[in-house]
Amino acid sequence: MTTDASLTESGAAIWSPILALPEFVELRRRRRTVTASLGAVAVGLFTSFLVGFAFFPEVLGRTALLGIPLSLWVVFSQFAGTWLLVYAYFRLSRTYIQPAADAAVLAIELRHQERAA
Repeated sequence: MTTDASLTESGAAIWSPILALPEFVELRRRRRTVTASLGAVAVGLFTSFLVGFAFFPEVLGRTALLGIPLSLWVVFSQFAGTWLLVYAYFRLSRTYIQPAADAAVLAIELRHQERAA
């Protein structure tokens, strides 16, 4: 049996104290912000696609922009928009979420070392 208060007898971590660390709270906030905002953009993108083809098929088929039917532009926007969302997620993961993750890992390690000493 260990003397560390964050471990149970089976060796499993007790997450309540870890979840309360300010660095971990900040990490969760940043992840929630990124996933909620990019998720909302994705839902809006796909909803506009469905609404366009469900309610305005004649307009999308008849209207041309630069000689290309509007329906093809809408389909391309789905393809390009999805890849832009993927790029944005990876970019934000590296620049916005990762620093908070590094700080949270360091805080957890320091807490563990303090408890062990």
